[in-house]
Amino acid sequence: MKLRYRLLTFVLLFGLFTFDAAPTFGQVGDIGDILQAGREDANTLARSYLEPFGSGFGASLNTGWTNTASPHSKLGFDVTVSAGLAIVPDAAKSFNINELGLQQLELEGTNPVTPTINGADETGSLLAAYEEINGTRQKLLEFNMPNGSGFGYVPAPMIKAGVGIIKDTELMLRYTPKTKIGDFGSFNLFGVGAKHGINQWLPGGKLLPVNLSVMFGYTTMDVGSDLNLTASDVIRDPNNTENPYNVSQWEDQTVEMNTDAWTINALVGKSLPIISVYAGVGYEASTFSITTPGSYPTVIPNEAYQNDPQNNEPLIVNAVDDPIDVSIDGDNGFRALAGFRLKFTVLHISGSYTLSNYPSYNLGVGISFR
Repeated sequence: MKLRYRLLTFVLLFGLFTFDAAPTFGQVGDIGDILQAGREDANTLARSYLEPFGSGFGASLNTGWTNTASPHSKLGFDVTVSAGLAIVPDAAKSFNINELGLQQLELEGTNPVTPTINGADETGSLLAAYEEINGTRQKLLEFNMPNGSGFGYVPAPMIKAGVGIIKDTELMLRYTPKTKIGDFGSFNLFGVGAKHGINQWLPGGKLLPVNLSVMFGYTTMDVGSDLNLTASDVIRDPNNTENPYNVSQWEDQTVEMNTDAWTINALVGKSLPIISVYAGVGYEASTFSITTPGSYPTVIPNEAYQNDPQNNEPLIVNAVDDPIDVSIDGDNGFRALAGFRLKFTVLHISGSYTLSNYPSYNLGVGISFR
């Protein structure tokens, strides 16, 4: 009965944790307006808006690899369901439009500071693009940058398994199948790692009162969200004779993001019958990429209008394919970590904290033998 209660409590907390992350996933699908800006400015804006999302995922994915400093004994194993949670620093919750060097877009109004995806849930800066047409300055497009999510964290739930093999070595695998978060999008992840005890290689190492080990882990995570930006979103009269595009032209629009994260750590710890504690230092790194497959509408000057006085359509809709293709190195680096495991027969509960540029927590529950 107690085991059931503990498991039920964790499932409820895990469900609430994932639900609270939904606003962040929602903002991923709200970057459609940025795509009106043309390829160069769209890439610049997307990079700045989504950067903490990628760095946070990298930090979050690098947690939860271990709950003790010692590897499993031969054929010992554990299966752990856990959730990492990276904290986005305040400096990464907004950025200044005037510092980006935009090529076509310009700031409308007086507020150049706009939220990132993990920033405040408030209206972003107003941007516009203009073109000189027949001696008159015409506004091509205007849009507000997306709101922030108001959620200053980046979560990463996962399932991890480890098994002991020869020479005090443990192999680890983590996996989350493709999971849909309501109407906001989906994610999946895969990772491999290893932990190796080094007491055996030190003179008198087996007599030491603590366990020493090194570990490595690599995780890749994919996040996807659908977009729905049509001609009617970028021009007032999308059905004019100069616009040959219909609704089907804009189908299959998506945002696809990938985060690759890896970490290497030196660990020291002590395992007792009920509680195990450990600490360590290491290095973490990550790479975040975002692409937007599909065809998207943007507004351009109508050449026929400039050459034909009878034409009354100064602007028309044009298509731009796959406008965003950005790769960002995560804001990661050296880190320190500490954690614990409470073991009740085969059931265990674990937690850890990592001090880094994006501090992170991890909480897990699972079963383990030896």
